Amino acid sequence: MKKWIRWPGLIGFVVVVGVVIALWFLFLDGIVRRMVEKGGTAVVGAEVDLARAQVTLVPLGITLSGLQVTDPQAPEKNSLEVSRIAFSLDSLNLFRRKVIINEMSAEGLQFGTARKRQGKVVVPPPKPPEEKKKESALPSFTMPDVKKVLQDEKFESPAFIEQAQADLKKKNEAWQKTVASMPDKTALDAYQERIKKLKEAKKGGLKGLKSAGADVLALTKDLNRDLDAVKKAKAEFGADLAAAKALVEKAEKSPLDDVRRIADKYSISSEGLANLSQTLFGGSVRGWIDKGVLWYGRLKPMFERSGEKKGNVRAVKPLRGKGVDVRFKEARPLPDFLIGTIKASLQPGAGTFTGTIRNITPDQDVLGKPLTFSFAGSGLQDAQAANLTGTLDHRKADLPDDSMEIAVLGYKAAGMTLSSAASLPVSLQEGTMDLELTGRRDAKVISARCVARVKGAKLNTGSDESGGAFAKAIRSSLAKISAFTLTADITGTPDNYQVKVSSDLDKVMKEAAGSLVREQREKLEKDLKKAVQERTQAKIAGLKESMGGLGSQGGKLDGLQDRLNSMIKDAGATGGGKLKLR
Repeated sequence: MKKWIRWPGLIGFVVVVGVVIALWFLFLDGIVRRMVEKGGTAVVGAEVDLARAQVTLVPLGITLSGLQVTDPQAPEKNSLEVSRIAFSLDSLNLFRRKVIINEMSAEGLQFGTARKRQGKVVVPPPKPPEEKKKESALPSFTMPDVKKVLQDEKFESPAFIEQAQADLKKKNEAWQKTVASMPDKTALDAYQERIKKLKEAKKGGLKGLKSAGADVLALTKDLNRDLDAVKKAKAEFGADLAAAKALVEKAEKSPLDDVRRIADKYSISSEGLANLSQTLFGGSVRGWIDKGVLWYGRLKPMFERSGEKKGNVRAVKPLRGKGVDVRFKEARPLPDFLIGTIKASLQPGAGTFTGTIRNITPDQDVLGKPLTFSFAGSGLQDAQAANLTGTLDHRKADLPDDSMEIAVLGYKAAGMTLSSAASLPVSLQEGTMDLELTGRRDAKVISARCVARVKGAKLNTGSDESGGAFAKAIRSSLAKISAFTLTADITGTPDNYQVKVSSDLDKVMKEAAGSLVREQREKLEKDLKKAVQERTQAKIAGLKESMGGLGSQGGKLDGLQDRLNSMIKDAGATGGGKLKLR
């Protein structure tokens, strides 16, 4: 009878399995740790460190501890630090080359933490285009030297008045020619002589009247022809005269237009006073929003894959000689990478935020579900409550639809910088803030509104000596403020958006500085008006004289019309009937 167990073989098998298991426990964790660090560094472009990795076989799972991701923009900091990540893998789908994680837990997420040593940047991040840093600053309120203004600025009114006078001169010369072409004294005397002869013929009795009938008709025809020409000329002259009057009025006002234009340039306009919040707080608000957009870009690989997609087939551009990965239709499609749910715990230093992130995959079109997230703050040191919810829908790559809502109640905003203006820095020394933000972004438009309501405010506005009289007036008004609302509206395209800031502080600041602004502007306008009048007074007098000359041509046409009408009346009387005057 043969032996069922061959002990040498069994012992050899046990030894081999034991060696494999020993190697597993001895080296696999280190291999996984190095793979995470190497793969993470390649993806981020900066050093990724992992303190420890632990792999379990039943069930297949991985626990990562002490993950640190270097910030490529600031290598002395971590863009992300996580104390512990634990998840189990779908072992069946691993054979299909799909990484499917049904649930993951992430604890102790922190952002912007300091590193013990500076991290290495493997791929330097692209440098943004160089832009001059725009600090929020109050408009200059130093009274300009009028002499220097007159040297630097060009008055437009003198040239305009000279051009208007040249135009009037041309019109006057043209109408002088037109009036000269009308019946002159010689022609009118000839008409008068014909009328006289007709009157003498009338005294000759019936025979004289009979012979003068044809002459009366000829005379009235000639008179009416000349009268029609005069009337037509008068109609054209009326239109020219109205245009000339409008031109003269505009020329007379042009010096004041110069004064207003230059005064607007060197003083604070009413529009500038009406929106001082944009001037003071716009820079800081824009900086906060730009940080949010930066993080959106950093997290984009979590919900959108780069590459070309045609129809239901996605082709990812490969390295040379490695072919093309093509996704074909599946009965039950699953993306190559999917985290169904992450239960995360964030620790920003002010408390703990707990929440869930669902459907993390760069292939939302395959999964058919958008990424959603929801977080709530508890035990916060600096706020009573905080909630964050949102949806990142990139199921259609060409029609993304992202939305987000943030609500923070009772945030202690002490030390928050509202304005970095050198002339008038503004920060919250004390105060609590309620914050509401709603926003939406698609392929073409980004629109969002952020409303911050501050109570119990005590504003720090810097030294009383900086900024001059205008800043001093604003500083005095802000010192009395205990509550205010600040609103920011974000509109435009995702790549080029504008931020408009408004606040109920505008009215307070405008009232505080309004009288000072008006007083200084009136003085500037007075000096400018005197200077421009010296340059234009003689020119305007010449313009009025030219206008008078043009008007005299109209008087000549009026006199000529009256004379012709009178002659037509006399001619009708010589004919023994009445001719209708026109």
